[in-house]
Amino acid sequence: MEEGIVEKMEERLKEREREEREIRRIVEEVVEEVKREILREIEERFNIKRIEAKLIELSKTVENIMSDVLYLKSEIKGHERKREIVEYREEKEEKKEEEEGELIIVD
Repeated sequence: MEEGIVEKMEERLKEREREEREIRRIVEEVVEEVKREILREIEERFNIKRIEAKLIELSKTVENIMSDVLYLKSEIKGHERKREIVEYREEKEEKKEEEEGELIIVD
């Protein structure tokens, strides 16, 4: 008689373990489905893919602008150097002309 009770208890325990595994599997599936639904909802609400594309576009635009600014900056520096050289030469020529234009009379 005790053996029969022990066997029935073991069978019930095994059945409960099977039920528990099945419940866990169902709960995991439900949790995964809820996660997917939440992500889908977030993507729809905030349109994440569109925002990502906009960010990439803005990043490229900023990169191009920075490249243009650096180019213009180097061009301006090159023109400033040329202007300094030209102004220096003009000053030197003006001094020469002044010196040539002065008459020194010696008695």
